[in-house]
Amino acid sequence: MLRERVLAVVSVLLAALLLLAGCGSARYQYVTNKGAGTFLKIPTSWRHQVLFGPAYIGIDARNVSPEAARVLASREWLVGIDAAAKFDDKNLLLPDATQPKGFVQVRQLLPEEAATLSTNDLRNLFVSIDQEEQAQVEAVRTDPQGARLAPHFLLFADEVVHKGGGVHGVHLVYQLRLNNGLVTFDQTSLLDQDQTVLYQLVFACSSWCYAEHGAEIQKVQTSFTIKPIT
Repeated sequence: MLRERVLAVVSVLLAALLLLAGCGSARYQYVTNKGAGTFLKIPTSWRHQVLFGPAYIGIDARNVSPEAARVLASREWLVGIDAAAKFDDKNLLLPDATQPKGFVQVRQLLPEEAATLSTNDLRNLFVSIDQEEQAQVEAVRTDPQGARLAPHFLLFADEVVHKGGGVHGVHLVYQLRLNNGLVTFDQTSLLDQDQTVLYQLVFACSSWCYAEHGAEIQKVQTSFTIKPIT
């Protein structure tokens, strides 16, 4: 009788320990740049790696002088993010990827960029959303049924974002039809209060991939936190 009670107590204790171990296991890891006051959380199964730029994201590289390129590289923090089993540093935004891929970057804007970049420009900083929308409108006008059944471009979300410390910008989710199929982009582009620093978090993968992993991507986007160092 005593032995049965002891075994019962031991079983309960083991179950409790297993439960605590499960609760304590980390589901997320942090990607952090303390110097820029920037961090986000990604699933522990995803991989990330610091990359050395400049990445020319939102910049026409043909117009960047060697000196400006050196300045960009010194002012940029770029981390690739990949949910695939093996990190692919050559294809951060592979359109037909079956797992989410993307990047987070913090970059000091060049003086000429800071003088001209507006919040509305952030919508078109990665893909020209305005042009793609207009092209879709023209396609519907030419072929109403076909363009609606197989749209070239769909905009799912276009949100103004305001964070603490005057950080502001936009969050977009949109679908593009490319040669290798449908791809969905989920991007946040932000500026600091003085509009001298650009913060971006961008993901892309096939639309089938986004249908499966969109909730995970949205959680990462929600965790994107910026506390500018003053």
